Amino acid sequence: MLIAVLLGMQAAAGPAAACSVPGDPQSRTWTLARQDGAWEIVFRSRALDRPQVILRLPNASPSVSASGIHLSYKSANGGRTIEWRVAGGAGTLDLYVNHGLEVNVDADLDPAVDQMNTEGPIAVTCRGGSTEVRQELERGSTGVPRGFETRSEWIVAAGVAKSVNLFESTSGRAYAVQTIGWGRELTQPWGPGFLQGRFAWAIEAMPLFAQFEPSAIYGVGFAPVVWRWNFAPQPRWSAFAELAMGGLWTTEPVPDDSGTVNFTAHWGGGVRLRPRGPHAWLVGYRFQHFSNGNQIGSNDGVNSHVVLIGWSYRKWSPPSGG
Repeated sequence: MLIAVLLGMQAAAGPAAACSVPGDPQSRTWTLARQDGAWEIVFRSRALDRPQVILRLPNASPSVSASGIHLSYKSANGGRTIEWRVAGGAGTLDLYVNHGLEVNVDADLDPAVDQMNTEGPIAVTCRGGSTEVRQELERGSTGVPRGFETRSEWIVAAGVAKSVNLFESTSGRAYAVQTIGWGRELTQPWGPGFLQGRFAWAIEAMPLFAQFEPSAIYGVGFAPVVWRWNFAPQPRWSAFAELAMGGLWTTEPVPDDSGTVNFTAHWGGGVRLRPRGPHAWLVGYRFQHFSNGNQIGSNDGVNSHVVLIGWSYRKWSPPSGG
């Protein structure tokens, strides 16, 4: 049963045991796995905004025998302490990790490792290695997907704007916008320190542009080029910066001595707050520019500060093959 398939697991690669708490609303799972000759714990939870968090255990030596698995581990500075026992499908897990302490030793440690903590010993139910866990690994439910994972994102937001007299633009205009965008990350994490992140290409539709000051004007917009930099996510928030280009079509000229077709561009960013799995609230800011691109002999435009509030849904696509 559970233990029979575990003999010899220390020499093999892959998951040794996957444990969870019955009825846990966060669906937390801790998987003990051996990858590239070293042991690690892979944590999954609905509260995460990424597929999993990996905690590597340098020089760990779990005890695997006919009676079960026992892992006792403690780092030199006490920032990683684990007591894990598995026997016959049941077990106990006491895991403590402190990112603030351990990041001094492992600069690449994910800040979300703090969410792995059990806050003392907890009772868990476990599944052993070989067929069952490997099948779940392929489905992405408990395992350790390797390689290049990509993430797509839907953003739905609404906001208000006020134009400013800046760079020869027209002030005194106020309007509201509603946006729907979709994008996909195209790169692996890259960059130094706090600038590290992933590059994403997105498109954005503006199904509603509604000017209400100084007159009522309506329109729609579309931006086929949205370049977004997703900074490395933190446990409770994540940030992004972006640059976009597109077009705007309106019922009346914007500004008055321009035309009904304008080019658009914006730069800005935002923060995703209180992630719950793939879902998060979003607060954003952008500096928005409209102008006709000298289509009528002049290039009058509107520059505005825009504040947006919305919702983000991000979905991971694990690499094929696991």
